[in-house]
Amino acid sequence: MEQAFIKPYPSMESKYTSTKEIEQIIKSLKTKNSYGCNEISTKILKLSGPFISSPINYICNKMLFWGVFPDRLKCTIIKPLHKNGDRCDVSKYRPISLLTSFSKIFETLMQRRILKHLTKYNILSTEQYGFRLGLRTDNATCKLTIEILNAMNNKLLVGGIFCDLEKAFDCVTHDILLSKLKFYGISDKDFRLYQSYLDNIL
Repeated sequence: MEQAFIKPYPSMESKYTSTKEIEQIIKSLKTKNSYGCNEISTKILKLSGPFISSPINYICNKMLFWGVFPDRLKCTIIKPLHKNGDRCDVSKYRPISLLTSFSKIFETLMQRRILKHLTKYNILSTEQYGFRLGLRTDNATCKLTIEILNAMNNKLLVGGIFCDLEKAFDCVTHDILLSKLKFYGISDKDFRLYQSYLDNIL
C-alpha cells in the first residue's frame, strides 16, 4: 500500500491533555439517557464532570503515553435499528453500537488531534465537508446547487452519478485504513492506540 505514495507526511505531534480540556469535552457531549456497558449515561457524566475530570485526565494521558486503549472501554452493546420494510426481515435492520460514555471522551480527544494534524498539512480534500469544524453537509449541497445553476445558465449539459454504499462501514479494510494513518503521520505509539480503538468501533 505504501508504494502507492511518493513521500510520507511528518509525524503527528503527541500533545497530552489537561483537566480543562477534559471538562470542555464533557460539556460538549450530547446529553442522553442511553448508556453502554458501564450503565453511565452522558447525562450523569456531565453532572459529575467537575468531580471526575482530574482522574479522567490522568487516565487519558496514560493512554496517550503508552498507546493502549483499555479493554473495558471496548465493551459495546449492539442493538438492531429498523430501517424500513418488513420488520421480520433481518436485512431491514442496521446495528447501532452503544459505547461507554467514557470512551466518547477519548474519541473526541483523538478526533481533535487528528483533525488538527490533517488541517495543518492540508491533507483533507476541499470537498470533504462532513466531520469538519465550520463545515456541514449543507455546504456540499449548496456548492452542488451553485455548480448546476452555473452550468445551466451557460447552456451546458449537467449530469451526476450518486452512489449509496450499503453497509459502508463493513466495506472498510482495516489494513488499508491503518496503513494510510501511518503514512499521514501517525507515530508508532499513536498507531498502536488508534489501531486498538479502530478495532473497537469498526
